Amino acid sequence: MMEHTDYRASILADPHSTDAELRTHREACAECREFTERLLRFESRLERALRVDIPAKAAEPLPMAAEPLPTAAEPLPTAAVLPFARKAGHDARAPRRWMAIAASVLLGIAIAGGVWLTLPQQSLAADVVAHMAGEPEAWQRTEAVADSELDQVLKDSKLRLKPDAGLVSYASSCAFRGHRVPHLVVQTPSGPVTVMVLVHESVRKPMRFDDEGYRGTIVPVPGHGSIAVLMRGVTVGSGEIERIAARVDDSIVWTR
Repeated sequence: MMEHTDYRASILADPHSTDAELRTHREACAECREFTERLLRFESRLERALRVDIPAKAAEPLPMAAEPLPTAAEPLPTAAVLPFARKAGHDARAPRRWMAIAASVLLGIAIAGGVWLTLPQQSLAADVVAHMAGEPEAWQRTEAVADSELDQVLKDSKLRLKPDAGLVSYASSCAFRGHRVPHLVVQTPSGPVTVMVLVHESVRKPMRFDDEGYRGTIVPVPGHGSIAVLMRGVTVGSGEIERIAARVDDSIVWTR
């Protein structure tokens, strides 16, 4: 089955792809369907922004111009064709005003691109929440898992838990964004807490999220990716969840 990361990389490369595998994943995944809709809305706004009409009186031809310059009725090309590209059989011509407008538009594209760079972190929280729906039994167990079972789950991530980490009632090595990651449930005075150790996912700063009945945070762990900590159907505040996340982080002993 296609992973969220693979789908989003493919759809970013071609938002209008008709690939059957992409379509199947999109139809089954609400998060990726919403991601695609946001992408298409962004692309539509960007295309409209690039359709800038050139006032006829502002067209100042370059000294070497020998052909009529674009009129106000001729929109600028979209991002797929830069204003300075050659057309078949004709030399490229551009008025100075056109160049200034194009520079402004390209600056806007750069800013918009910066916004899109934040999407991977935003989608990471959505993927963590989506993963929870696939393992409802994780919340139901209350007895401690066997030490051998826990060690097997943790070993690939090169870590172990301190004895005072708390009662671990669920431990599984799960497929997440193309990697195997530890998925644990730790019993705390505030209720069961899910912990996902994401050694392959980095965040710049703690990310709070409250979605689909789950409240949690993803905290950076320098040199070891990040940790996602979340609770389900509880009324504890984000501050309490962050304190739980800090205790979880402190209970981990990295073996590499």
